[in-house]
Amino acid sequence: MKYGLWVIGILFMVSCVKTIPAVKIAEEHMVQDCDHIATLSETTDPGRILDHYRPSEHQDVILKRAANLGATHIVWLYDYRVGSAADAYRCDN
Repeated sequence: MKYGLWVIGILFMVSCVKTIPAVKIAEEHMVQDCDHIATLSETTDPGRILDHYRPSEHQDVILKRAANLGATHIVWLYDYRVGSAADAYRCDN
């Protein structure tokens, strides 16, 4: 019985782990020889009150979208409370 509870507990913990996309944050000179995939942007709902704003809120969404596109690196263009944007690149290095 105890063994079964341990297995269920471990499976629950492993299934709840947040996966981090394997996209690296870079600067322009680091991606000179890479292929540009897309420019990604994310904005906040204009009617939303920004009292409970998380600084990484838009960054998380953009990183996931870049990973889904197969990007290996991103270069941030801007990051404000109302939105963020980044260029996504695929580097073969």
